[in-house]
This record gives sequence, C-alpha cells and structure tokens, in this order.
Amino acid sequence: MPRIWYDEPLQKSRTVFGAKVIIRTWYEKIRQFLAPLIPGIKWNALVLFLFALLALAAMYPVVPSFRSHVLGAPGDNVQYAYMTGWVGQSLLLGESPFFDPRLNYPDGLALPATDAPFLSMLLVAPVTWLLGPTFAYNLIIFLSHTLSGYFVYLWIAHLTGNRMGGFVAGVIFLLAPYRLVHSYGHLHMVSTQMLPLFFWSLNSTLTPPRPRELNLWLLGGATFLVGSMSQYYLVMCLVTGVAYALLLLLPRLDYLFNSGWRLVVSVFFGTLLAILPSFSMLSCGIFQPYGVGRTRIWSADPVNFLLPWQSHPLWGSWINQLRPEPFSGEKTLYLGIVPLILAGAGFWLAQKGLRGRVRVWLAVALIAAIFALGTDLWINNEPLQHSNPFWLPAYYLSHVPLLGTMRVWSRFGAITLLFVSLLAGIGTIAILEHSGRWNRLVLALILVLVLVDFLPGNAGVAPLGPRPIDAWLAQQPGDFAVGFLPPEEDTANYQVLFGSLFHAKQAPAFIHAQHMPRAYREFMLTAYEFPAPAAIEELHDMRLRYLLLERSRYNGWRVPVWSEIEAAIASSPKVKVVTEVGDFVVLEFAEP
Repeated sequence: MPRIWYDEPLQKSRTVFGAKVIIRTWYEKIRQFLAPLIPGIKWNALVLFLFALLALAAMYPVVPSFRSHVLGAPGDNVQYAYMTGWVGQSLLLGESPFFDPRLNYPDGLALPATDAPFLSMLLVAPVTWLLGPTFAYNLIIFLSHTLSGYFVYLWIAHLTGNRMGGFVAGVIFLLAPYRLVHSYGHLHMVSTQMLPLFFWSLNSTLTPPRPRELNLWLLGGATFLVGSMSQYYLVMCLVTGVAYALLLLLPRLDYLFNSGWRLVVSVFFGTLLAILPSFSMLSCGIFQPYGVGRTRIWSADPVNFLLPWQSHPLWGSWINQLRPEPFSGEKTLYLGIVPLILAGAGFWLAQKGLRGRVRVWLAVALIAAIFALGTDLWINNEPLQHSNPFWLPAYYLSHVPLLGTMRVWSRFGAITLLFVSLLAGIGTIAILEHSGRWNRLVLALILVLVLVDFLPGNAGVAPLGPRPIDAWLAQQPGDFAVGFLPPEEDTANYQVLFGSLFHAKQAPAFIHAQHMPRAYREFMLTAYEFPAPAAIEELHDMRLRYLLLERSRYNGWRVPVWSEIEAAIASSPKVKVVTEVGDFVVLEFAEP
C-alpha cells in the first residue's frame, strides 16, 4: 500500500517547486526581451511628459479653471461641452450617446448632425461623471494637444532612430497656430492626433513587397480612429491617402494590381465603422448640402500659409494691422518660418534612404495645400475671378455624393501642416548630424526659435456652467417641456443644450443650423410670430409648460424690441408671467 499521507505533501512540494521554476524561467525571458526596450520606454515617458507640459502651456489661460471655464468666447465650445456631457450621461441613463431624447422636442436630437470626436467623448466619460462636462471638454483638448505631438514624434523616431528630430517635429505639430486657434471651440478640428497614425500605418502597409496581415488591420483601425475624431479629417485622409499611395508606389505599380484590393477593403471597413453614426441619419433627410456660394468664402489664401497668426503675443497686433484676417478662426494656416526652413533642409539634406519618402511627403503637403485653397483662387478674401472662376480640385470634389456637406475647405491645411512638421523633423536630424560637437547647442537653438515662432496667444476664457434659469428649471418637479424664445441664434441654442444636462427638461433645440431638424423648424416658424394670438395658441398646442423669454435678445433684429413684447404679454389673456430669473421672463399658459 502506498503511503499517501507521505507522498501527497511530497507531490505538492514538487508541483510548487516546478511552478516556481517555470515562473522564474518566463520572468528571465521577459526581462531579457524588455531589457533593450527599457531605456526607450523611460525616454518615451519623459517625452510624453514634456508634450503634456507643452499642451498645458498651449491652453494656459484656462488651466487654473479647468472645471468652470473654456477657451475663447462662448460659441461652438458650449456646444461641444454639451455633447461631451451628454455622451457621459447617456451611459449612466442607458441611452444612445448619439441621440438625446430630451432635446429637439418632441422628436429627439441626433448628435451626429454635426462633426464631433465621439470616441474621445466616450473615453473621458468617467471624468465627466466625476468632474463635470466642462472639465472633460478641456481634458479632450489637452489630450489632443499632447498626443498630436507625441504620435508625430513616435513616427520620426521609429523611422530614423533619432528622437531629437522626432521631438522637434512633434513640438511643431503640437504648437501650430492652426491647432491652437481651433482649440477655442472646434473640438473635432483640434483632434488631429490620429492623422499621423493613419499615414504612418499607410506607409508601413505600402513599404513591404506585399502587405502584411497585421499592417492591414492597423490601417483599418487607424482609418476608423481618424473618422471617430472627425468626418472632415476622414475625407481629407482618404483623398490625400490615395495620392500618398500612388506616389509611394510609382516605381512598382504592380503592387496595386496584386494587393491594392486588400488595402481598399481594409480602409473601406475602417471608414464604414467610423461613419455609421452619420450614415444612419441619411434616411432622415437632415443633411443639407452647401451651395458653392456658401463654400467659396472659406477658400484659403496662399498668403495664409505664410502669414503669422494674429494672436501671437509679440507681433500679432502688427500683423493684424498689416493684413487683417476677418476669418482667422478658419484661415489661420501659418506653417512657421522656422519649420519651413527646417523642412527645406529635410528635403535637400535627407539621408539617401529617406529621399524618396521626403519627396512623397512634400508632394502630399502641396496637394493638401491646393485642396485648402478651396473651390477657386482667392486673394485677400476676394475671388481672383468673380464671374468666371477657374475651378480648383475642391470644387469638383464637392460634387461627389455626400461631400457637399463639407463647408470649410481651408481645413485641408492640417494635412499640409502634418507633413511640413515631419519634413522639419528630418531637417533637424540632418542639421544636427552636420553640427558635430555643437549639436546640443544647435538643438536648443532650434527649439527656442520654434517656440518663439509659435508662441500661443491668449484668446481669453469664458465661464461655462448652468445658468440661473437652468437652476430654476432643475428645481421644478416633474418631466415637462419648455420653449426658449426667441429661436434660432446659435450661441443661445447651445446654451439651451448645455443647460439641459443639469435640469433634464425637454426643449426644442438643434445641433447644427445648416442641418436643422423638422421639429425645430416648426417650432422656430411659430416662435418668430410670438406674441401673436395664433402663435401663442400653436405653442400651447405643442404642450410646452413654460415659455422662457430672453429679454436682451428681443432687440429689433428679426424680432420685436422687448417693450413691444412686454406690452403684448400684459394685454394677452392667454399667457401670464410666472417669475423672472436673471435675463429670462418665465411665462405660463393661462388655464382655459
């Protein structure tokens, strides 16, 4: 008979000992594998930390008040703060993050009617729950700044093995005035962090003789990431990505015939996933294409690429006097004198193995710049030819189905900026290699010059939180609908959106003025006739409990002056004043 009482502990001891040996063996293997990478990991962590500091510097006016203020004057920033807040709330309420049932009363509000970085909003949802929508909105800008610079750095460092060139390229892309001016309200336009990932993955897929399976998956994923940040950037990447692929494959076009379909499939599915929220709305007929008269004005001037931005703290006011730019929010495309010099050095002095690639980068930068010039050539915000223009590629692209909803062609300048930054990184490497023992001093000088060239301006901050009328509505029990009057004005409407996060009442509202939903149009047409008796009757039939009249906006422009409204209310038996909250007069329908 076996001595089980003795053998069982012995067997357990052997098992434990064997497990320890296996664990120790795998530990040694992992340690040996990571040993060469650990210095790189530490260095990359340091670079990421430095980019985070630069990102805070780029948005320094709002840093002390992250939870209560936003950069710039109230406008689109309020809208995107609402969207950030709703996406966070929707997860707690079990609702779709793309549809707010409380707004655009009585139909509900479809958020994909405007371009937005929904993926970022989903990722920061826990922050929204803890610290509120304003903090989460500012956090998205901070992360977009940081990662935009970091991903450019990673691409150059991976391509060349030179971290210093990558760091300079990342600093240029992070601090570019184009990005900073869009951080004042365009959350989707400041979300450029996926652009380098798309072209990096495209380049990696096209470089081998045959596309590897992993590269194809990464390309599809990068396409999805671009579209989940901005539909604008998705279109730009697809258009310039075709040019990138053709230019890179010029010596070996057989690649297109043998493997091109695999790239198309990968990009197609990435695109399809990214546009699903917007694609699901096509049947609603909400998207209205822009006519060429609306899009021509957003054509960039070639000078915009060379004109320092007007918010520069040292010479911005002088530039503004020399050549005012009334559309600086969309036409600030300054590439930087220092980055352009570095990019030129990168083109002429690049190592032999990189010369073909830098030629492609320069060509794609120029192609994107041509698209940024818009439908036809403009000089000083005036078309070169008024009546018989020479149409540029963007005009013909706008006639492609669904692309008629693109309004601002100057945004193609983001692609130009990306490749100028990459070329500047290559130029920095070439200059440092020719600097000998002075290379550290030269690197410091380059960084100082770039920082001075791209010093962030101060557009000021605006407080953003629930208004007194929102707090009053939150105190009223029950689930009911209210109507804010007068209607239509964008910023006032965005305040209605944002306030709904705090009181959760229903209200007519829209997400994009060009793509205004049917329910709001009906409300708007009736509200413009207020206080006519027929309009009051129709508003009552909409089952609105309160009408909230903003006195300061009744100023005689498209609506009567407040004194006329006040007199009409006093003489009307159908409505009565309930209270006044700040600038709002609260009306209630009289009982029949």
